[in-house]
Amino acid sequence: MTTKVPLTDRAGVEKAVAALQEKLAEGDPTDEALKAECEAALTDLRAAYRASPAAFSKETIEALRELRDLLAG
Repeated sequence: MTTKVPLTDRAGVEKAVAALQEKLAEGDPTDEALKAECEAALTDLRAAYRASPAAFSKETIEALRELRDLLAG
């Protein structure tokens, strides 16, 4: 991600997910550079989840699944 936010608390995670959603909504999902940047952000968020699962709400996890599916397809 271009803007690093703390991924150890709920507010930081929600901010990171919202930024990722915005980036994808504003960009071309077929752009390989955008796709690579977003996939890297998802990788960061997966690592953050493993380190601090309590920072992720049910809604945030669902949003991440939707983003994953959008990038995959």
